[in-house]
Amino acid sequence: MANSKKNNSKKKNTNNNVANKNIQKNVKEENINEYMKKDNNKKNEDEQVRKVQIKKDTINKAKMELVYAKSGDDEMGKLLKIVLIVTAIIIVFYFVTSFVTRKASESKNSKSSEKTVIQYNDLIIGSMLNKDGEYYVLIEKDDDEYLSGYESSIQMIGINEEAPKIYIAKLNDSFNKGYLADEANYDSDLGNFKVSGTTLIKVSNHSISETFDNHDDISSKLEGLQ
Repeated sequence: MANSKKNNSKKKNTNNNVANKNIQKNVKEENINEYMKKDNNKKNEDEQVRKVQIKKDTINKAKMELVYAKSGDDEMGKLLKIVLIVTAIIIVFYFVTSFVTRKASESKNSKSSEKTVIQYNDLIIGSMLNKDGEYYVLIEKDDDEYLSGYESSIQMIGINEEAPKIYIAKLNDSFNKGYLADEANYDSDLGNFKVSGTTLIKVSNHSISETFDNHDDISSKLEGLQ
């Protein structure tokens, strides 16, 4: 009987030990599962945080690139404006310089041409009948207020190639001063020839054929020759 009780007690202890071991095993497994669950949750949270940070970094990077791109565009725009302004100034300066140079050259050529024409047209009264053919000689008194009008008319006449040649003899020239007198004498013998003021002479075949010695007659004749 005593042995039976002892065996039952031993068997009971064995069962309790097995049950305790099972309980401890279950608790351990639960702890492990809980730990793994927490670890997985932490990993998921870390992953979410990492993804959010990556997204933020991407957005910030995109913003910075946009700012740099905009800044670069602004700089390029400013540079382009400066280049255009400088180019416009150079072009304007070039055309202004060309215009001024051309005008100066034209003026110089005009004055040179005018000087050449006047020198070519100037005559000495003592030899004004020596040329062949038919032509005119305007004998100018230097204080005549109408001289500029006469010379303008002569320039207009010179445009027409078929118009007669008109020469100029200036009384203030040292070779012509002796032909100015109070009374005019239009003798073809130039030893006796005299004028009293500005006079237009027509020469035909080495002789004086017509004379015009007042403003109205001279102006009318010159206009008719244009």
